[in-house]
Amino acid sequence: MNGTRNREFMERASRSLFPNYRQFPVVFARGEGTRLWDTDGKEYVDLVAGIATCNLGHCHPEVTRAICEQAGRLVHVSNWYFTQSQAELSDFLTSLAKMERVFFCNSGAEASEAAIKLARKRAFDKFGPGRSRIISLFRAFHGRTMKALMATDPGHHNVAFSPLPEGFVHVRAGDAQTLEKFLPEACAVFLEPVQGEGGVHCIDPGFLSQVVSLCRKYDVLLMLDEVQTGMGRCGAVFAHQALGIKPDVMTLAKGLANGFPMGAVLAGEEIAQTMGPGTHGSTFGGNALACAAALATLKVLTREDLPAKARSMGKALRDGLEDLASRHPGITQIRGMGLLLGMELDFPAGPVVRDLMDRGYLVTMVAGNTLRFTPPLTITEKEIRGFLEALGESIRTAGGTD
Repeated sequence: MNGTRNREFMERASRSLFPNYRQFPVVFARGEGTRLWDTDGKEYVDLVAGIATCNLGHCHPEVTRAICEQAGRLVHVSNWYFTQSQAELSDFLTSLAKMERVFFCNSGAEASEAAIKLARKRAFDKFGPGRSRIISLFRAFHGRTMKALMATDPGHHNVAFSPLPEGFVHVRAGDAQTLEKFLPEACAVFLEPVQGEGGVHCIDPGFLSQVVSLCRKYDVLLMLDEVQTGMGRCGAVFAHQALGIKPDVMTLAKGLANGFPMGAVLAGEEIAQTMGPGTHGSTFGGNALACAAALATLKVLTREDLPAKARSMGKALRDGLEDLASRHPGITQIRGMGLLLGMELDFPAGPVVRDLMDRGYLVTMVAGNTLRFTPPLTITEKEIRGFLEALGESIRTAGGTD
């Protein structure tokens, strides 16, 4: 994992990068499908997928071709003008989501910022001042820009960033009574169907139904953050489709362009009309190259019915994790939907992540002691079986027992 070439590039990067990441001692040079290779030639099976981003796998040939062809024609002209790829993508994506309008940006955090501005502007136009509060959940993660950070769980807030933006409040998932107390002064409820960064916690469908009803009662927008749960990962193109609800506003990013930087906010016609000319914008958002990558991604995702693949491979992975849990007392819970799964341990997860890397498998750790699995939706049963065998060995090595 840490050969001569890896060390050389790590030393060069460490001299010049900001020290804000705890990076693993590996330098990746190439990817294909579910596999990555480092600069020393070692091969890894990737169950991270760029943090639920490369849903089609690395360097999918159709996405690669679309990027190369678009780069040879036109990359960027700004949003003063229309482009062909943006028109095609906006039509395809709104039809897929059954929402009339879309705003394009560059990331999930930017999508959160735009959604928050949209909710506040809509409430101001409709009710006047006084209904600007954003209600989100404990364990939430909506990004690291200032307003997105405030919608995120308070554990991520840092007094060193003060003064922090006002107008945000958090409730516990399932606590509809407390939620209702805040709604008269709110403009939106903002939540993830599955809290990926918070430990892979699924929001109870019964609570989601209560949220929908309460939002309608108080004329508050329901905004769903589908940055990590969308694009097929949870067994439907968008997780809310599997849960039988529909948001007023939806944010997307990550898997939208299979690794190319791309974000989006979708809304119905009336809500979208709130954001008229001059209210919001993005220099690079929805540029011709990003739109070409996203359009190619969506066409593959729908044509090959990868949400169904996420359901079947997610079941295979979950069944294997449950089997491991029955034999390892250190595994306390398996959670998630589709191919967004988490395994909670009663001991630190970090050593398991590092041992798996040594064995050629990549996973992430969230919430201290939860392993998160977000492989490409193209992962095979054979790869899952190999991974489960390695995971069992790693858990034993890290302190678990049979």
